[in-house]
Amino acid sequence: MRTHVRVVGIINLLYSAFGLLAAAGVLLGGIFSSLATLNPIVLIVGTVTSALIALVIGALSVFGLVAGFALLNHQSWARSVVLFVSVLRLFRWPWGTLFGGYAIWVLMHDDTRPLFAMRS
Repeated sequence: MRTHVRVVGIINLLYSAFGLLAAAGVLLGGIFSSLATLNPIVLIVGTVTSALIALVIGALSVFGLVAGFALLNHQSWARSVVLFVSVLRLFRWPWGTLFGGYAIWVLMHDDTRPLFAMRS
């Protein structure tokens, strides 16, 4: 199971890095599309909305990055954080569902728990 935990950690790092890119794209896309309308109300509403959406996506991605690095080092708290992030990823069809389900299967497996019980 040690190999599966390593795979989950690496997938978490890659998926979270793409999430940060998506957050930057949402932010920049929202700002530039709001600017294109030349309407001050649309500019404010569009910028604030895109900033909030980018903040949520970015925060989940940062949690995923930090937890991915900690998971590779078998930190006990990382298992809980990755489980939480994986449950949220289940709703992102199809890749989030695939990666989230795999991570939940690996981290809830009986052979995985001793790996995280050794390091606290």
